[in-house]
Amino acid sequence: MQFSYELTERDFTQAYRLHRNRHGLIKWFRRLLISVFVLCASVIFLGFLVKPSAKAAHDLMPFFLLTVMWIILLWILPLWSMRRQFSKQPGAHGPRTVTLDSSGAHWRWNGGSSDVEWRNSIRSIEGKNLILFYTSPACFNILPKRAVLADQLDNLRQLIRQNIERKG
Repeated sequence: MQFSYELTERDFTQAYRLHRNRHGLIKWFRRLLISVFVLCASVIFLGFLVKPSAKAAHDLMPFFLLTVMWIILLWILPLWSMRRQFSKQPGAHGPRTVTLDSSGAHWRWNGGSSDVEWRNSIRSIEGKNLILFYTSPACFNILPKRAVLADQLDNLRQLIRQNIERKG
């Protein structure tokens, strides 16, 4: 099977999110933690709106600064980092081709290539728009699903099951 595509900035950011949320427990714990924090912040803010005062504003300033810092660290900084990585990585731009066969994955891009035997692939993760092929716990290649025809997707999943998932 051969797939040709060009990576986009959106592919990079979605790949980061998919990688970050690859463990269901961590994904749901993060969502629970965010929900609890948002609920607490909402209650505190509503309490301030009901009875505003200069002392309350002064007392709540560290909490709101912490909230802003938390938003920057968890949402803005990772998004900025992925955009920056994409823009400063020459190999991420231009046409790419991956050929998946019985021996492994053969990646070709403008200025480079990589041949990875199936025995060196440790995991794959399928998201809504991407499939990630891992060669280490944190190193992966991105295959956007838009490059895969609908009738090829089942064959691709079967190839992944036969060559990667059987090891896990």
